[in-house]
This record gives sequence, C-alpha cells and structure tokens, in this order.
Amino acid sequence: MLRKRQRILYVGADGPRGHSLLVPIVAIASFLLFVITMYVNNCPDQGHSCTLRGLGRLSFQPLSDNPLFGPSASTLSRMGGISSDTVAGQHQIWRPFTCIWLHANVIHMLVDLISLLFVGIRLEQEFGCRKVGSIYFLSGFGGSLFSLLFIENRVSVGSSGALFGLMGAVVAEVVPNWTKHEGKAPTFATLGIIALLLFIIGLFPHVDNFSHAGGFLFGMLLGHAFFARARMNWSKYQIAPHSRFTDFSGDSNIKMCKAFIWVVTVILIFILYLLLMILAFKGVNGNDHCSWCRKFSCIPSSHWNCGGSSGHNICKVEV
Repeated sequence: MLRKRQRILYVGADGPRGHSLLVPIVAIASFLLFVITMYVNNCPDQGHSCTLRGLGRLSFQPLSDNPLFGPSASTLSRMGGISSDTVAGQHQIWRPFTCIWLHANVIHMLVDLISLLFVGIRLEQEFGCRKVGSIYFLSGFGGSLFSLLFIENRVSVGSSGALFGLMGAVVAEVVPNWTKHEGKAPTFATLGIIALLLFIIGLFPHVDNFSHAGGFLFGMLLGHAFFARARMNWSKYQIAPHSRFTDFSGDSNIKMCKAFIWVVTVILIFILYLLLMILAFKGVNGNDHCSWCRKFSCIPSSHWNCGGSSGHNICKVEV
C-alpha cells in the first residue's frame, strides 16, 4: 500500500527531523554583539542627553539620533555597518558580511531574533545546519549588496536581510510542493506578519528595506538550489516496506526538466552576485534611476527628514 508523505514547516509542528544548533548560536551571538555595540557607543561619554541614562554606559542615544533605542550611526559604522562611502569609497569589502551581525536598535534586534528563532529553528531541523546556514549568510550578503545601491552615505545594519532569505527559502520549498505540506496557512501568516513588522522598522534610520528585498530574492533562489536535490528525489508517495508496488514518480523526463531548472537557477545566482558586487563596489547610485526608491527605506514624515543633496541621503529624526 501507499502512504502519503506530508511535511510541516511551521514552528511548533510535531516530529522534527533533527536538532537545531546554528540558529540559536547566531541569535545569541547577535544579542551579545548588540550589547558590545552599546558598550562601545558609550552615550554618556558623548555628552548627550541619553535615553534611559540609568543604564550607564549601555544607555541609548537621544531619540533624535536613534528613535527606536540604539547606538549612533558612527558607532554602527565602527562596528561594521555598511554605507556607500565605506564600501565603494574606502574599499572595505568585508562590511557586507559584518553588517548582518549587527542591529540598529532594540526593537530591530528583538523582532529579528525572535523571528529568526521562530522560522530558523524549524527550517534547520528539517534541512540541516549546512543548507540553512548557507542560505542565511549568502542571502544576508546578497541583501547587503543590493542595499548598497540605494543607501548612499547612510549607515545600514541588520540581519533582517538574512532572515528574509530564510523566509524566501520557505516560500521556494512550500510552493512547488504545495500538496506535500501541511500547515501552509499558519506558515504564510507568520511570514506575512514578520515581513510587515520588518518593513515598518525598515522605514526608520539605519535599517534598509532594500536589504530585505534583496535577501528575500536570494533566499528564494538559494532555497530552490539547496532544496532542489531533495525535491528531485522526493516522491509524493512513499512505498511501504515490503511493498511490491513500484514508484514511477521519478520519471526521467521530469528529472531532466528539474535538473535543467536547477542549473539555470545556480547560474542566475552567480550572475546576480557578480553584477551586484560590480555595481556596489563601483559606488553606483540606484536612486539616480528611481525617483521613489529613497522613500522605500526612509519615508518622509513629520517626525524625521529623509532629504539630502549631492548624493547624500541622510535620514535624521526631528523632534
């Protein structure tokens, strides 16, 4: 007899396939780095009227500098944040990697890390540390490169681009295998809520929505590339032990078609990385070709000003 094989990806599902080690380590490391960033920032030493001054050296910048309780832009840059000036102008090509370990403020960190644990643990249990880790860091790097085309001289940080990569990988896994997954409604509801929260946070200083968009795109492509092999060998029905029935789902034509799509996806990933690295490291400004793009990362409002001149788009809060 045939047994239908179902997969459940949302957190809280029964029967995880393995253990999660990488995701908790990344979350703990990111939290510790935020504490270190606040220690390095040392707001009282700067002579500011710090927020929550009772925290001493760990107190936050004035809300006019960072409206969601965090360090200054200069501290974020010192710790490894990205900007067009540091990456393209000063050729500090390591920054697209380091910025994904940092967070702009407390709210950003909490939403990022809780969402990472909620999405990443289950994904790592299902597909393993190497695949999920590769998708996470490569998506974060790709999101940082895409962000560099639009942030100009503003400092941007955050692992949310990498988190969006994991979310894109979930979409890339669930959609082609729609009938094989249970819990699709809570899965997509969860992803939608996380995406909305991070999009709103991305409208504040030092967090960039282009990083989110780029991370999600690379996550979908990388998710297909890393999960496709399992998909190609994964039939909708699993033959029961000692069954005399034959599984015909591995039709050679279907496998060839899927293999071709996989090759095209991998080639596209390499082309996108190469193109974005060339454009980002040359300091190309995407805002010159897109009149509304500045509003996607720092939307003008009565509380802060996203204006600038001569290629400088400084997102400064007004109180």
